[in-house]
Amino acid sequence: MKKHTKIFMQFWNPEFTIAQTYQCFGCSSWEGTDIHHSSSRGMGGSKNDAKNYIENLICLCRSCHIRCHSDKNYNIQVRVNTLRLIADHLEGQI
Repeated sequence: MKKHTKIFMQFWNPEFTIAQTYQCFGCSSWEGTDIHHSSSRGMGGSKNDAKNYIENLICLCRSCHIRCHSDKNYNIQVRVNTLRLIADHLEGQI
């Protein structure tokens, strides 16, 4: 399992240990299988762990993932949605 996927899964569902689908943070479909870096990892490749933090990791369906790479405004919109979901998740733990 890739490091960024493990970080994502440990935050959202620490009790699960197997791969599963999540709700897409873009369109809300239950087809979310791709973990997207909102702020690109750049030229560092998979060894660049500086971008592997929960606020930068977004679960997307394949269509929304492709759209995020081609539409900067959509990528920003999905990142805002993600930050709201993270805040709601953390508030639920209080």
